[in-house]
Amino acid sequence: MPKITNPRAFQIYEVQGKTIQNSTYPHETNRPHRHKYYEICVFITGAGKHEIDFESHPIHSNSVHFLSPGQIHLISRENDYHGYLMVFSREFYGVEAGQEDILFALPFFNNPTLVPILNLRRDDFEELLHLIVSIRKEYLRWDGFTSEILRHFLQIFLIKCKQYYLRYFADKNKTLDPHFAFVQQFNALVEQRFRQVHQVQDYASMMAMSPSVLNKYVKNITGFTAGEVILDRLMLQAKRYLIYTDLSNKEIAYQLNYQDPSYFSRIFKRKTGKTPSDFRKSENEKYQL
Repeated sequence: MPKITNPRAFQIYEVQGKTIQNSTYPHETNRPHRHKYYEICVFITGAGKHEIDFESHPIHSNSVHFLSPGQIHLISRENDYHGYLMVFSREFYGVEAGQEDILFALPFFNNPTLVPILNLRRDDFEELLHLIVSIRKEYLRWDGFTSEILRHFLQIFLIKCKQYYLRYFADKNKTLDPHFAFVQQFNALVEQRFRQVHQVQDYASMMAMSPSVLNKYVKNITGFTAGEVILDRLMLQAKRYLIYTDLSNKEIAYQLNYQDPSYFSRIFKRKTGKTPSDFRKSENEKYQL
């Protein structure tokens, strides 16, 4: 396990009201933004909305929202908002080089096919809130032992969140289905390889199964074919590039391994109803970017 002593590898903030009154918070909060670290938003009182990857979600009391590196989001808070924001790096969590990334085993991270939101019953939320308060207390008295203590607290917190997530979404997301784990593995592979690998048969080969079997499992769990999952992930990344880079449509096509930029533009319009250029223009006007 790596020895992390840099406090910025893990940070936690208590937030009350519409804005974060903390100059060390790592990003602007008045416009959609993305970051390279993981973020957990704990909402004690629900007030406002949370936009995650171009979809808007109401903020409910007793809820936890999860953000993965690269996701675009914006929290619009109201005056009676109260909660915590916790951010951490992949390295802080203890993922070592060459190790299978355990963060990809958590259903609410790195997984565009599942909603990264957990709305909890009050008693279940209180259990998580107790952990958050302990994490905050330890963070504020940082010393030579804090990094290791916080890492274990964080791992316990996320495992508890996974327990609740699988329980709460057992029916909707078929988390108790014996093939759910295979679909999670597929989603993780897509998240890691989608820029280079576009074909279902290639993912099936990585998972040592036939394309038809993989497609059957994915369709049963998600309601989408494996090909649709891959394409949706590509289009999501295209949207992110269009909003947060100055890359041309042609350059974005090449970034996503489309050798024919006109084909990429046709696919994008078919999936979104807008050309890449029109999408960029409308989003820039929406947020005055």
